[in-house]
Amino acid sequence: MNAPYFPAFSLTTYLAVAVLLGFFFGFILERAGFSSAHKLVAQFYFKDFSVLKVMFTAIIVAMLGIAYFSLVGWLDMSQVFVPPTYVWPQLVGGLLLGAGFIIGGY
Repeated sequence: MNAPYFPAFSLTTYLAVAVLLGFFFGFILERAGFSSAHKLVAQFYFKDFSVLKVMFTAIIVAMLGIAYFSLVGWLDMSQVFVPPTYVWPQLVGGLLLGAGFIIGGY
């Protein structure tokens, strides 16, 4: 298995947990209305910050989960690959994605 987790569970268990977490994360986002173009456009017009709050909370939860898993010994951080950051391509890509969201909201 090519993952940073210690072999506490089988590959099938890891894949099942990943599919379940992904399903429930998408289900919760859908139920919260984040697939609505109006809600996404309201985020860009600074009228509704619920999308920002949920995504920021998800990032914090993931960050804390990784830190705690590392402390407990369930995650080997020496095997986690962090790709290099390219600021300008990410900035241009983010602007294009944002413009696409705004145009899609019309």
